[in-house]
Amino acid sequence: MSYQHIVVPVDGSDTALSAIKQAAQLAKAFDSKVTLLCVISVDPFVGIEFFNAAEISEQYLTQARDNAQRILAKALQSFAEFDIQADQKIIEGQIIHEEIVQAAADLNADLVVIGSHGRKGLKKMMLGSVAQSVLGEIHTPVLVVRE
Repeated sequence: MSYQHIVVPVDGSDTALSAIKQAAQLAKAFDSKVTLLCVISVDPFVGIEFFNAAEISEQYLTQARDNAQRILAKALQSFAEFDIQADQKIIEGQIIHEEIVQAAADLNADLVVIGSHGRKGLKKMMLGSVAQSVLGEIHTPVLVVRE
């Protein structure tokens, strides 16, 4: 099987870096197109009433966009070390895993390479797992990479 287009969601974590390295090796082997994806949760204050929520939300979004640019720049640098060019995309949405699933479909990805923190027990129950949620909803093949 040949992977024509690999999508790699990144969040700046060490596990995302591990996913980047795996994706780079696959992209090199299959001469695949790569799209780096960074998802920003648009409104982390949903359900919370703040007196000046609009101002706080705008400050949050500005910082989140800047952070996403830094994350993508670092990821692009990692791919450059493998002599691979990658496209980049910042998506703003409510639920991160749903945005990843939709982006993979919209981009006609053949493979999604995603990092997993490997949380277990109470941490997994409390914090959830984006990778696990993606696996539960996506129709595209997924490679889950742990640190």
